[in-house]
Amino acid sequence: MTEHSTNGKILYTYYIRRYIIAVCLIEFFAFKILDPYYIQFMTTERGLGLTPTQFGFFVSLASAVTSAIDYLSGAFADRLGRRLSWGLAMFCYGAGMLWLSSISTFGPALVTAVLMGISYAFTSGAREAWLYDSVGQEGTRETFGKLYLYSIPFTAIGMVVAYILGSLGSLRIPIALTGVIIIANGFFIMTFPENYGNYRRRGWLEILKTGFYKFLESRVLWITAVQSFFFTLPIWITTAWWITYMVEQFGVDLKGTAFAFGVTSLAAAVTGFYICKIKITDYRKLILWPTLLSALAFLLMPLVPVPWAFVALVIVAIASSYLRGSGITLLENEQISVERATALSFLNTLRSAFWAVTPLLWGTLISALGLKVMFFFAGVTSLISLFLLKLALVLRGGKEYE
Repeated sequence: MTEHSTNGKILYTYYIRRYIIAVCLIEFFAFKILDPYYIQFMTTERGLGLTPTQFGFFVSLASAVTSAIDYLSGAFADRLGRRLSWGLAMFCYGAGMLWLSSISTFGPALVTAVLMGISYAFTSGAREAWLYDSVGQEGTRETFGKLYLYSIPFTAIGMVVAYILGSLGSLRIPIALTGVIIIANGFFIMTFPENYGNYRRRGWLEILKTGFYKFLESRVLWITAVQSFFFTLPIWITTAWWITYMVEQFGVDLKGTAFAFGVTSLAAAVTGFYICKIKITDYRKLILWPTLLSALAFLLMPLVPVPWAFVALVIVAIASSYLRGSGITLLENEQISVERATALSFLNTLRSAFWAVTPLLWGTLISALGLKVMFFFAGVTSLISLFLLKLALVLRGGKEYE
């Protein structure tokens, strides 16, 4: 092996490890501390006590803010740096959590919604573009596999911390701690090497136009955007409402919900072993089969009479979302050659617009029909997403693996 190739391998590993640590710190440590308490703080009398409609408005406001600035934030990342954009996103999100931990009514909570929306916009496109342009497609697939493997210890530690915090009886402490961790992660990200959308410096308008046309010319990107509308309900249930269902349906207490959340996260994280075993990027195994499994899990959830069986189905749904999320990210990046963050941000602008509408729709339906019925709805929308993703792979052409 030559010195040049050795140095290249060292840099390749360096980028992957830094990405994995930064993502694990927020998604598999900070969020595992936050998640068992966040939805309870927002929607039960233990916290703000928001109705499904109010919580839907909160999520919709965050998404509306993201949609309004997402495209411009992508251009910001491509011109001024993906690392900078990602780091700023962490600072905004952390500040939002600290503020949320200090308030007691719905109105002030909307400040957090705005800060979360800004954070989503500056993360959108920038994070995956930083990785993809550093290590390429196969490096990105390898990173996702290792990410979920590394997530196991991070999740385990987060679960232990969340369980300990549950004994304190306060929903505010985990939220505040999450804010501190995410801000610290922002400082860590700011130590990363910077990369941009193009080696040649371009003007703002040229970046915006190039990113837009890259999205516009790809039918695959259009379809992946549309299918995400239907998958908003499954995502919302697996990130929030299943905990509320466990509390209402099975009478699980605060420590029990923290334990259940940790178990589901830890078990679902073993999907990393599966991704690592896939030697090629196989979209059937990464996208189609997981989406089908997700649909079946949601259709069965309201039928099970005991909490352990319900949790097992949640694990299947979350694990499937990890797999299909990895596959869709690879598929979308494959379609873009330049101004990656801008093109992905335009795609995510559409998704944010969906999220600005659908939480209000799903919140209203949950209030009217109940959570049990919405699990069936989630199964049906997963099947619609599956059909559209299959169509996207057909339009992509060639084999569904390579």
